[in-house]
Amino acid sequence: MLSNECPVLEAGYVLRKLENPFVYNIHDDLLYELDDEAFDFLKKCNGRNPVSKLLKAGTRESLEYMLSEGIIRMGTEERDIKVKISPVPSLRYILLNITNKCNLTCRHCYLGKSGDEEIGLKTFEKAVSQFEDMGGLKLMISGGEPLIHSDFFTLMEISQSYELRVVLLSNGTLIDEKTARKLSGYVDEIQVSIDGTGSHDMIRGKGSYEKAMRGTSNLKKYEIPVSIGTMIHKYNAGEFEEMQKLFSDIGALSWSVDVPCVTGKLAENQDYILNLKDASLLLRYGFGAGAHESSGDYTCGSHMCSVSPDGKVSKCGFFDNEPVGDVNDLRSAWNELCKKYLWTLDELDCRDCRLIHDCRGGCRFRAKQYKGILGPDPVLCHANEIADFL
Repeated sequence: MLSNECPVLEAGYVLRKLENPFVYNIHDDLLYELDDEAFDFLKKCNGRNPVSKLLKAGTRESLEYMLSEGIIRMGTEERDIKVKISPVPSLRYILLNITNKCNLTCRHCYLGKSGDEEIGLKTFEKAVSQFEDMGGLKLMISGGEPLIHSDFFTLMEISQSYELRVVLLSNGTLIDEKTARKLSGYVDEIQVSIDGTGSHDMIRGKGSYEKAMRGTSNLKKYEIPVSIGTMIHKYNAGEFEEMQKLFSDIGALSWSVDVPCVTGKLAENQDYILNLKDASLLLRYGFGAGAHESSGDYTCGSHMCSVSPDGKVSKCGFFDNEPVGDVNDLRSAWNELCKKYLWTLDELDCRDCRLIHDCRGGCRFRAKQYKGILGPDPVLCHANEIADFL
C-alpha cells in the first residue's frame, strides 16, 4: 500500500454519532459501532488525506479492517463527509404515514376507515431533512397505501437528496412491472403485507393475495429487497409453516410477525381475533430485525417516532391521536415524546420480572389497553410463559 494513497469512505456509508459513534451501511442496513479512534479515522477518509497522515490518527489494523469490509476504498474521488449528531435517546427510525387513503378495506386495520388526507411536499421535506440532521438512519414510508399519494414519485425524488435508508411499506397489490421498475431507482427495501396464504383474502379482500404475490414477484424481478409483514389472526394460525417456507423460498430479507391491537377495524371484526395465549405461540416465527428495538434501559421503541399525513408527531401509529408536536420542529417534538411516552424499565409495573430486559415490557399501546400504560404486554407475558403479571 503506497503511503500517498488516499482512502475514501465508500458511497452508501454514513457516519452517525448516536449514543455511541457508528458507521451505517444504508443499502445493506448494517450498523457498525466504533470507538472514538476509528470514528475520527473515518472522518478523515475524504479522499484528500494520504495513508501516511491517517495512520497517525488510526491504527493500520483499523485501516485494513475498513478496507476488508468495504467501508473505505482507495481512490481519487473526493467526498465531503458530514457527521450527524443525534439527541439521546437517538431518533434512528421515522415512520412517515404519507396518506390515509387506501385501496383495500382490511378487517384488522388499526386506522379504521380510510380517508382522503395526504402529506404535502413541504411537510414531507421538513420531516425528512430534520430527521437526517438528527442522525436518522431509516425512513419508513407508509399509509394507508403510500402508492396512492398523488405526488408519490415526487416524494421519492425528495428522499433521494438525503443519506437515509428508504423503506416502503405497502400492501403490494398496486405494484405492476412498470411501478416496480420505477421504484427500483428510489427504495432500498419494500415491506409487503402478507397475512396468510389461504386466509389472506378473508382479511384483506378477494384477490388481494394473488395481487400482493404478483407485486412481490415484480419487485424481485427488479432486484428490490423484499421483506414481509404478517399480522396474526384466527384464520392464519395454521398457515405459519407454509408461510415460513414461502418467504424463505422467495428470499425475503426479513419477516416480521406481530399480534394486532384491538382497535380500528379490528374492534368491529372481533371474530378474527385469536386468543392471546395461542397467538403468542406464533411469535416464534419470523426473522430479521424491526424498528421497535430499544437500547439502554428504555421500553419498546426508544429510537422511533411516527408522523401523520398532517405532520403531527407521535410515538407510533397507535398513538396518532396523542401527538407531541409536529415536523415544524421535529427535535422539540422528539424531546417531548421522550418525556411523555418513553419510560425506563424500572418505571414499569413488571420491572421485577426476570425477563424485563429481554421483552422491555412489550407494546405500550397493548399494555395501555390491558392494565394501563405502565403495565405488562399480555402477549409477551404469554409468549414467555410469565403468569405473574397476567
